[in-house]
Amino acid sequence: MKNKILLTSVTILSALIVAACGNDKKNAPETTAAPTTEVTTTVTTTTTPTTTSGTSETKEVSLDNTQRVGRGDVGYFNVPKDWVEYKDPNGGPQFQYASKDPYNMITINGYGKDQLTVNAGETFGAELLANRLYDGWQYNPKVEKTQKEKTEFAGEDAFLIKIQLKDGKYLFQWVFQRGEKVYDVLLEGTENTVTTLKPILEQSWSLDPKFPRQY
Repeated sequence: MKNKILLTSVTILSALIVAACGNDKKNAPETTAAPTTEVTTTVTTTTTPTTTSGTSETKEVSLDNTQRVGRGDVGYFNVPKDWVEYKDPNGGPQFQYASKDPYNMITINGYGKDQLTVNAGETFGAELLANRLYDGWQYNPKVEKTQKEKTEFAGEDAFLIKIQLKDGKYLFQWVFQRGEKVYDVLLEGTENTVTTLKPILEQSWSLDPKFPRQY
């Protein structure tokens, strides 16, 4: 029950955050989703290189026992082979994959310029969305602590918001821009799950449904 409440809260938070902070409009702008195709493929033995921050050292991230999933409007990425697609009972345009519990989950949204309200003096981009999301988490009563930092995600400059809930759950949320869209990738679950899947997500996400590209 607690997990269902959290999932609902996260969905509502994401919907509200895309609306302008301080704007008189209380509803998120309507989105027009283009027809998309979901993809699920199994990956057997593959590695993708990841560079250790601040060094030229390259570490290989194994994609063994993973499957490649995704959708054209949010991108494609690798998840554990036993994870399944999750359908939020509250609906929404987000794409989600989760463990069978579903305590561990990945939620991805993509926003075009017509889907993210930009106030006077603001600039469309990853920083705008990251700041709104971070502010939203800070006011969430379920949150124990939050931290925001700059990082890289799939070869793009990104913002990473780290959240720890009072019940012990961990959440990592990346925000980055690719082309004309800003993407929001939320990974939640146990500390071990979040730590394990972090490099896989960072290196496997791309707009290519067939295979993660080397950045």
